[in-house]
Amino acid sequence: MENISLRVNIEGQDNQVDTDWFAIMTKLKLRGVDKEQLEVLYFQLRAGIRVTTRGLSLEKTTASAMGAGLLHEPKFSAHDYAGMLII
Repeated sequence: MENISLRVNIEGQDNQVDTDWFAIMTKLKLRGVDKEQLEVLYFQLRAGIRVTTRGLSLEKTTASAMGAGLLHEPKFSAHDYAGMLII
């Protein structure tokens, strides 16, 4: 299984959390979900299906949908690069 980004909502609450599959998989194991059920959940999430289990609603997100600052790709201008070359 590969890691995927997820948006998680605890049932009965309005708050949502952006996390990943590996973190949620650990939490679901603690809540009694076995390996076969985890695989089914994983493939449903990969297919884009919103899943509810053990009091959690899970949905796959894209990296761009996650909050700003969680994933950051540094950008350099030509001026910045020229400044790095001068010793």
